[in-house]
Amino acid sequence: MSNQKNNDIIRIVKGSERYAGAPDTELSIQIPLENSKKEKIEGDRSVLLNLEERFNHERQISTKFRIAGKIVSLMDNSVSGRCSNYAPFENNLYYIDAEDTIQAAGGNLNNAIWKGYPQYEEFSFFRVKSIDNHVPFISKSASTYNWSLYITYPYTNDYNQIMSYTDAEYNNTNQFTVSQGIPYVIKNRKVNGKNMISFYCAFKHNINQGDYVYLDTPINGKNLLEVYSLGDQSYGNEDRVINVYNYGFTGTSINDGAMGNLKRVIDPNNSGETISEYYVRKHKTLTDVSNVDLHKMGFEMSNFPIKKQLEYSGLTPNQTQRISVKDNRISYAFSIDRDINIIGLMDNLDRPITELFVTIVNKGYMGWFNNPVIPNSTNGLEIGWDFNFRDTTIDTWWQKSNSNNKDNISVDYYTKNGDNGIPIKFYYNEDLPIGTELKGDICEWNKFDQKETVLSKISHKYSFNSSVFLTSGDVNLPDGYAYNPHYSIPIRVYSDYIETGDADKVDGVPDYSFYSEYEGQWRWRDIYGYGFVDTSGNGVNHPFLNDRHYPFSQILFLQTPMIKNNNVFNDIIFSPITDNCE
Repeated sequence: MSNQKNNDIIRIVKGSERYAGAPDTELSIQIPLENSKKEKIEGDRSVLLNLEERFNHERQISTKFRIAGKIVSLMDNSVSGRCSNYAPFENNLYYIDAEDTIQAAGGNLNNAIWKGYPQYEEFSFFRVKSIDNHVPFISKSASTYNWSLYITYPYTNDYNQIMSYTDAEYNNTNQFTVSQGIPYVIKNRKVNGKNMISFYCAFKHNINQGDYVYLDTPINGKNLLEVYSLGDQSYGNEDRVINVYNYGFTGTSINDGAMGNLKRVIDPNNSGETISEYYVRKHKTLTDVSNVDLHKMGFEMSNFPIKKQLEYSGLTPNQTQRISVKDNRISYAFSIDRDINIIGLMDNLDRPITELFVTIVNKGYMGWFNNPVIPNSTNGLEIGWDFNFRDTTIDTWWQKSNSNNKDNISVDYYTKNGDNGIPIKFYYNEDLPIGTELKGDICEWNKFDQKETVLSKISHKYSFNSSVFLTSGDVNLPDGYAYNPHYSIPIRVYSDYIETGDADKVDGVPDYSFYSEYEGQWRWRDIYGYGFVDTSGNGVNHPFLNDRHYPFSQILFLQTPMIKNNNVFNDIIFSPITDNCE
């Protein structure tokens, strides 16, 4: 007897039928409790068995981010002054011409007017000590005395922010609302023998040759003019100068020095859909200061020199020898101790969020800065944009009495007795709770182009507390430093090309798309998946592990004096190297 398995069918053959004389025997077959077939469960249809596909699937659906990064802090500690009526600050300066100071006082240290710079410790992200006889120092709070770090995202837009632009050549001032567009001043020029009206813009215009500009001040009744060319004879200012052909315009609106505002228009036949909007992007905080871990980097420093000097005991007001540091070159590492979950978050244009920001705010707990000056004011920190920085003077925009240059950052203070026993107020910026709204960059949004462009970055300005440190600046326009507070962390990106869809086909069209009545089509930009980078380098590829993305941000943090262009790298053309190989 034998068994034969064929196509999952078992045949049983008696022994006598196999060959003569073979006995027939009883046979029992044990049926195994197993099956090679299984009913398909509906919920299992999306289960991926390929490890690579499974990893990519989990990566694309993850909405959690763990932020970390590096801060390279650069500054030139260049604003000097003298301390007033407070010995602990006076004893802690980086002194200038100490010998001359003593000689001018006739050798009497009590009558000497000590001049110098606050030490670098007041600008550092990580303090290692306090100021003697001022306030106690808590080591575990070393990273919270001078600066506060937050994670924010673009939350909404402010179309009503009041601004002012002063042209340096004509000294004319244009006060405007950001939604009016780009401020300009007119100069009449000849280009290749042709009469041109040149619009010198306060900040980047993002306009291309062949586009049109819409003017809020008509020229001979015309608001819409074609852009003939960009730039002038100066190097690298194509993004600031717009030239329009003058074929016989007259009137005061085109006189040299005339000011106004303009907007970009892509298609004059469809100006209603292709005209740009202008606004200040606002941020909302997602973390507070307790979520940040910041410390010095162990082995990394910038290439800039450390400036320090030995203060001899005979050349200090308290006759104590010490080493003071004017500038340093330390780098810092930071990480956020909680996940940032972007599920449910929409950006300032009601689209899926594609950027997070590291936002840095001056705190200044030691009290060197941020005196509000104005009675009953709760703001000591000012805000402005690139065009509020002038080369040789301080723009009046920065006046303490200007209510339009303030943000949602309030000051607090504590008091200490001065040298004469009268209490002095020491101000600092309060920590911001989660959900605080902060102002940001000036942006352009063109719904037809489906693209947002940053035109001018916001800056914060912190000024010296005139109650304890006197500089050469006016009290209402005090000397100080400015910095950019917001640093982008791309978490997703939009494609470089426009997708279109027919009016009657909405399947696959994202809900953030724009419907063009003029073209009868939907218009949008796709969001690239995590890990995809196109040929132009557009895309993100953050590490992914344990259901979390790990973006890493490298921040170059500049603190610059007020009379210089803030946080702008000048374009320098170096002479070519000539040697025997040329």
